[in-house]
Amino acid sequence: MLTYGQNHCSFYGYVVHPLFKEKLMSASMLKPGARIAIGKTKTIYTVEEHPDLCWIENRDDITADDDPSKTREIEGKALFATTVTCNVFALLKKLGIAVAFRVQTDDTSFVAKRCRMIPIEVVVRRFAVGSYLKRSPELVVEEGAPPHRFEDVVVELFLKTTRGELIVNDETVVSGLNPGKGEEDPLMIYNPREYGRYYLYHPKRPVTPESSLNRSLSVDQLGVKLVNIENIQEISRRVFLLLEKAWERLDCRLIDFKIEFGITADGELVVADVIDNDSWRLRDQDWNELSKQVFRDGAGLDEVSTVYELVAELSRKFQAMQISLP
Repeated sequence: MLTYGQNHCSFYGYVVHPLFKEKLMSASMLKPGARIAIGKTKTIYTVEEHPDLCWIENRDDITADDDPSKTREIEGKALFATTVTCNVFALLKKLGIAVAFRVQTDDTSFVAKRCRMIPIEVVVRRFAVGSYLKRSPELVVEEGAPPHRFEDVVVELFLKTTRGELIVNDETVVSGLNPGKGEEDPLMIYNPREYGRYYLYHPKRPVTPESSLNRSLSVDQLGVKLVNIENIQEISRRVFLLLEKAWERLDCRLIDFKIEFGITADGELVVADVIDNDSWRLRDQDWNELSKQVFRDGAGLDEVSTVYELVAELSRKFQAMQISLP
């Protein structure tokens, strides 16, 4: 019999150090419990007898532009998303990155440590594309030309809001943003003159006084410390460079990506949520799109499915990779 205590687990009466818990825990031991939340493309459950874990089940939904009317279903997408996420997190974990991911449980689900999610979306960019060009139109290139490449990757922070507001621990941190004017998920700009304070700007306009949303917040209001934000930026940069190397070995270009972080019950900062083909822009050596961007650009669902299946199969090759950074 395998049982767990707060700091150790017992295997047939023998006390086992926490480092070995994960090796002893198999997917067959875990079962989903009560539903916690329903997201755009996944559903989250508790895990029976393991209050420190959560069960994440991907669905076949694909979304675009935060517009529910554009949501579609692609048969097999849940499988493809789970395959990519689990292969990515397994690679990062092997490379020493702290992740919430624990184990894949079936074709469309995995188990992760339960976290208090930090309401920040981190975007790391190697190339200037998408909304970045709306904020920096001077970097727009001629049609058909490769996008502008940043020698050093650019790391940006966006505040995650819902219907124009953010509530943390029953406190309204931000309110009154207008989703109809594109103010949802604003860009966060740090003011070094005010310790721990970020000012919010329209995410798709150049950063000027005119694009200011006339709102600011302290990191304390997000339930984190400034050092957490600094660590988040550095970890995000490192994760991007590692995945960039992995994709380079498969003759693909990682254009940009978005990731999220959480803090576990024991206070560990971890890369959380998912990292799948909805999380990045990925292109082949001929600059053909291999990510969710093909759906945003209006491709048929069969073409989108083919692209997602290809990326899922390619991600399986991560398992054998040995990657390091200087």
